[in-house]
Amino acid sequence: MTITEKHFLSRASYELIPGGAPMPVRRFLVIHFTSGATALSSINFWRSLEANGASAHIVIDRDGKVYQCRAFNRTCGHAGKSKWKGFDNLNACSIGIELANAGDDAALAKRWSKLPLVKAAHKNGGPVKEWEAYAPAQIAALEEVAKALVAHYTLDDIIGHEDCAPSRKNDPGPAFPMAKLRESCGFKGAV
Repeated sequence: MTITEKHFLSRASYELIPGGAPMPVRRFLVIHFTSGATALSSINFWRSLEANGASAHIVIDRDGKVYQCRAFNRTCGHAGKSKWKGFDNLNACSIGIELANAGDDAALAKRWSKLPLVKAAHKNGGPVKEWEAYAPAQIAALEEVAKALVAHYTLDDIIGHEDCAPSRKNDPGPAFPMAKLRESCGFKGAV
């Protein structure tokens, strides 16, 4: 698959979210969950003043529909205070992908997903909680997108928000198949 700065725009029927600084070099792919309802509800929130600049390059809904929110050569406010492999600001050098998923909000997960919840403790610590499972269509779409981005930009790594901001973030969480995604994109195992 070839990719352009607006490659995934054809899958959506809306305009990209304006803003972001130029991002001439992309090094990492950072995976998140939205802690929310649908992909469109997250996009609508990012367009509001209440979002305070938060956004992502792509959001993928539970049914696998891919929405590109900003061009890949512009920054997004997806990683916040973050650090990975000597880089202190991952917003400046990474592509953020959000997955519509409630994370450890079991009530919200039961409302939006028909999949059974995953009971697990987070790798960064804490008690066993119930996490929303990721839908197969969503993971398949993510793998397609991630492979294209890793190949096109020769990315150095795929990580979770929980890896670059472990003291404050828990996404994409223990229900997410990180090792499988990394392996499908040519990286070794889990982070």
